[in-house]
Amino acid sequence: MKNTKLVFTLFALGSLLISCSVEPETIIETITVTDTVSVTTTVPSPTPDTEIVGTGGITFIDDAQTWTNDRIWIMNGKVVVREGGVLNIEEGTIIKAQNGQGVEATALVIAAGATINAIGTINAPIIFTDIADDIDYADGIMSPNRKATDTGKWGGIIVLGKAIVGQDGGTDDIEGIAEGYNWTSYGGNDDTDSSGTLSFISIRHSGTQLAGGDEIQGLTLGGVGSQTTIDNIEVVGSNDDGIEIFGGAAQITNVVILNQRDDALDVDQGFRGVISNAVIAMRSNSDNPFEIDGTEDSNGLIDGSFTIKDVTIYANTDPEAGKNFLGDWKSDATGLTRNIVYKDIEGLKIKGIDTDTYSGVATKASLNNLNFNDFYFISSSAKLTELFSNTEITDYSDWAEVVTEQVAKTGADESVFSWTLWNALNN
Repeated sequence: MKNTKLVFTLFALGSLLISCSVEPETIIETITVTDTVSVTTTVPSPTPDTEIVGTGGITFIDDAQTWTNDRIWIMNGKVVVREGGVLNIEEGTIIKAQNGQGVEATALVIAAGATINAIGTINAPIIFTDIADDIDYADGIMSPNRKATDTGKWGGIIVLGKAIVGQDGGTDDIEGIAEGYNWTSYGGNDDTDSSGTLSFISIRHSGTQLAGGDEIQGLTLGGVGSQTTIDNIEVVGSNDDGIEIFGGAAQITNVVILNQRDDALDVDQGFRGVISNAVIAMRSNSDNPFEIDGTEDSNGLIDGSFTIKDVTIYANTDPEAGKNFLGDWKSDATGLTRNIVYKDIEGLKIKGIDTDTYSGVATKASLNNLNFNDFYFISSSAKLTELFSNTEITDYSDWAEVVTEQVAKTGADESVFSWTLWNALNN
């Protein structure tokens, strides 16, 4: 009995040992590992509807900047591109000016030595106007609210250069802005100076009154050189002159000036350049299509020899008293005016021709001489004697005549002005 018990005990112990030596079951689990990838995306900022340049005082541009045609640019105060700075303006861009008056008037100033490249196209001209003009990119050339006779809502555009000017010392400060600063001074000795390009630009409702009775014109050029490209320029509703030129040798072609209050083309300080192919449309209280002055050099050493040619002038059939003269060449003006067509002139007269420098008919400009050629007054009743009755000139019939209809290939080629507001209003 004892042996049996012992055997059982040994068997049980052996079974236990065998059980403990068996390998445990291997359980395989599959774990899926997913990598987390961070992707950085840039959300573009929305294009602003407007962008403001300036804070109401004087704002300087000293680097290269571009005003783009994807927003409306708003100038506030004097925006001055100083020497070395470059302002590029894309085709079709709309720029509006805040309507500060007096010394607070908004203006764009391109200083001597600075550059503007404002290059519009026939299908996308650049428009400068005032802040109250509701024009937008969808409107094309026509404003939904402004009239072409609205004037004096802001200053204007001033371009200065380093060309010769008829002024004592050969330099001057541009009128209506400030004096004694590098960025207000113009003039020098380089008639080939370049201030850049102005092309296919419509400047509207400018010429606000400044302190001291001064006004800024639609476009003012001071000492601008011949390498500056200036073509296809429209000035609408200037409260003063359309374009005023102080010396220099700028070459300007394809110009429309509409509804100016003072003179359409005002030339001072011995201008030595050329203005060609222009249309001037006068309002009832416009003064002259041309106001031409000579040098302001007291020694008479710096003289001008301008050429103005290929111009059609639409006077006003109902002028205010003392307005709508047909031109004033004064203060020893020197240069040539030729191929001029006048329309709607009943009862109007040439305002004056200076006899000091007048030297009759000529075909090209020359220093020290004031010359004319090919003036055509379209009228069924006007007489040359009446048209020139304010002058002391007696040989005007050598270069002027009254005709009943326009002679072919005289005056301006108006076909190039399809892009202008003037054309849109008349077609």
